[in-house]
Amino acid sequence: MAGSQWRAIFLLNVPVDVAVIAAALRHLPADGRRSAQRLDLPGVATLSATLLLLVLPLALGHSEGWPAWTWVSLAASVPAFALFLAAERRITANDGAPLVNVRILARPAISWALLSLLAATGTYYALLFTLAQYLQQGFGDSPLVSGLTLVPWVAAFGLARQLVRRMPPRIRPRAPAAGCLLLTAAYAAISVALFTGHHGEALLVVLLGVGGLGLGIQFSALIAHLTNAVSPEYAPDISGVSTTTLQIGGAVGVATFGTLYLSLTSHAGTGHGTHAFAVTVAAFAATALLATATAYRSTHAPTPTTEDPNGPVRAIVTGGGTS
Repeated sequence: MAGSQWRAIFLLNVPVDVAVIAAALRHLPADGRRSAQRLDLPGVATLSATLLLLVLPLALGHSEGWPAWTWVSLAASVPAFALFLAAERRITANDGAPLVNVRILARPAISWALLSLLAATGTYYALLFTLAQYLQQGFGDSPLVSGLTLVPWVAAFGLARQLVRRMPPRIRPRAPAAGCLLLTAAYAAISVALFTGHHGEALLVVLLGVGGLGLGIQFSALIAHLTNAVSPEYAPDISGVSTTTLQIGGAVGVATFGTLYLSLTSHAGTGHGTHAFAVTVAAFAATALLATATAYRSTHAPTPTTEDPNGPVRAIVTGGGTS
């Protein structure tokens, strides 16, 4: 279409979005009356600057040969994030409407869960990029075959949601860490298989299904955990931050692990890049293991019984006991 090549595929989203908007207007209840609030422009500006300073050098560093500006940009993202936190705390202290309620996010049950989502989701988005590179450039597979290889992952991810919904309440706190462990095992098995010369796509497809099931269990269980960790009045904060966390994790994951994969293929001297993909997936496994630890911490962290983020709280432990 007008020389756009593969980019025209994104136009498929347009009619779907139009149908969803029409259905929402027809079937969803209207919002209640809400007081008008000013947009948190300092928060938007400082958070946008932080993400730009972080993601841009990660995305362009490899192709540009890592010039000095990339390292300066990465270093500058730290004080930029500190400015964002300071701006949000100041607005909250003045009874304003911050972009992100950082006091709610400072609760261990929430902050650890978000870190787990960020780490695990980052590996998935990076897998989408590196697996396509590996299959299409290494094996000469078509984009269609490359895309279909991930169907078991997506199907298992959807199945996981139904499994989590049917779990007895007593074992649900263990589900996020268990899902991450399953994801770690799948990544580790793929890496070991490649290192030991087992390059068959049938084995890869099976292990991808296992990984999708693990990520789906972690994701579904942690989203439910985050929703239940706060009262409904703070649901918009959790919803917005969760979505933003997933997007940040995806961007950083693709930039970081994509750079690792491309760097290894440029030095490997082989056309298929099997070694590069094996090392990259091993890095996925290490990251997923980190997500396991943070997922466990989130579901076993003290959770305040009161929902006033400014007041004193008495803590309970979401994993079962009280304190």
